[in-house]
Amino acid sequence: MKKVTVKNIALMSLLALLSLFIASCGSQDPADYNNKLMALMNGHTKSMNDMNTAMMSQDYTKAETVRKEWSGKLAQSIAEVDKIKPLSDDEGLRAAVAGGLKGYKKLMDEDYKQLIALRIQQKNGNNTIAPQVDALLEQVNKDFEAIGAKINQAGTAFENKYSKGR
Repeated sequence: MKKVTVKNIALMSLLALLSLFIASCGSQDPADYNNKLMALMNGHTKSMNDMNTAMMSQDYTKAETVRKEWSGKLAQSIAEVDKIKPLSDDEGLRAAVAGGLKGYKKLMDEDYKQLIALRIQQKNGNNTIAPQVDALLEQVNKDFEAIGAKINQAGTAFENKYSKGR
């Protein structure tokens, strides 16, 4: 049996502290975690503005270009969110952001694709599709609002949880 000395105890204590230090370096700061997720979400503001501008000016060729580019950017952002290691006690922020980005992507890949096609028909004189356009616009707006509400709710819960400890 090896004799336990003060030197051995000090060495073991130093190793234990070093291990804790290394382990703590891997943990995430809640503010940085939140900022990374929100930056990915907010990074799509320009695309949203570009889409609104193209649609309002009835430049559906531009709108289609924006739609395709935005869909690609959304796929990249979704992949980035997937790479972010979840904060151990995050109860929904990362999931809400991932879901929101996926919701935006669905809107671009399906709903906006259909909306642009309908708007082109409408611009070319087919006024019989006005009810379809209106219904689709209403659904798109509801979907955008629902995505925003889920992310805001998760963000508020996250903020409340982590601001208490500061």
